[in-house]
Amino acid sequence: MEKGKKIIGILLILISIAALFTWEKWGKNRFLYDDVLVFTQNIEKGTVITEEMISTIKMDVGEEDRLEDGDKKNIIGREAAFFIHKGAPLFKEYFMEEGLTANQEQDRYILSIPDDWLLSAPKTLSRGDRAYFYFNGKFVTSALVSFAEEERKSFEVVVSSRQAEALSKIASRGDEMIITYTTQSPSPKQ
Repeated sequence: MEKGKKIIGILLILISIAALFTWEKWGKNRFLYDDVLVFTQNIEKGTVITEEMISTIKMDVGEEDRLEDGDKKNIIGREAAFFIHKGAPLFKEYFMEEGLTANQEQDRYILSIPDDWLLSAPKTLSRGDRAYFYFNGKFVTSALVSFAEEERKSFEVVVSSRQAEALSKIASRGDEMIITYTTQSPSPKQ
């Protein structure tokens, strides 16, 4: 009887060790962690996201609105709104539509268009729309809207240095412009 108790004790210890090893190796990942999207490299502000940059790992994040594997197609083709560390869980707020961020290397700047620069602007102009600027009935330039104030008293557009100079030159003379727009359709990548 004494020998049987020793064997059962040793078996219970071995089973406990095997169970602990199994839990640490496979169980914890399967039952406690979720698949979360992360970047495989550090991403700079303004970088256009490609599929090769994104990876899925198991992680316990605790945040409800994190991006998961099924959300990958929604961020491909967008731009990073700011620097994002490699391996950090991703959230939809980290990304903007391509072309809506400033990037000095690509000659893209944010230009604020106050209400006093405008003779007329649509009340429905919103972020992502393409604004067309006219002065004295002639087309001046077009730019993507990156921000539209709720009261529509000012807008921010993404322009090149040449476009910013042309719009600022008209406004500096005290002249007013007219804005028309087209709604930006989603790209096929999204």
